[in-house]
Amino acid sequence: MSAPDADANRRAQAALYGEPLGDIVRRCAETLGLTQARVAETLGISAPMLSQLVNGHRVKIGNPAAVSRLQAMYAAAQAVASGQVSQDEAVASLASQEGAAVVTSWTTADASTVRALFRSEATAAEYEDAAARVAELHPRIAALLRRYGADG
Repeated sequence: MSAPDADANRRAQAALYGEPLGDIVRRCAETLGLTQARVAETLGISAPMLSQLVNGHRVKIGNPAAVSRLQAMYAAAQAVASGQVSQDEAVASLASQEGAAVVTSWTTADASTVRALFRSEATAAEYEDAAARVAELHPRIAALLRRYGADG
């Protein structure tokens, strides 16, 4: 791949992700104290694939689960940079999320997986309260909140 192609890919990455993936990955790795191999492991992609992305030989991450993990890593790095959490706390949080189910519009999951995802963010009572608040204007959303967030 020629340098102009890599430059074009980096511009395409900036359009997709806000900046080239190499910049994002390097900043996250430095802030979180991770090696590139550890970043690849955390994202759930191979080290060669990560290298191709970082060096502009590929434009985008094809796996939505890996994109979701990159977003989590970016948020963790931001939390460390702003002093909200320590580097150790952020890395431990990322490690606890590895292997967690990622549900996207391209994947399917049984109800227990979706329910576990909802419950990781709020209590059943909070989902019931949210459902009651939106039920009049958005009854289908309220039904989803009750089905997956509340007790049924």
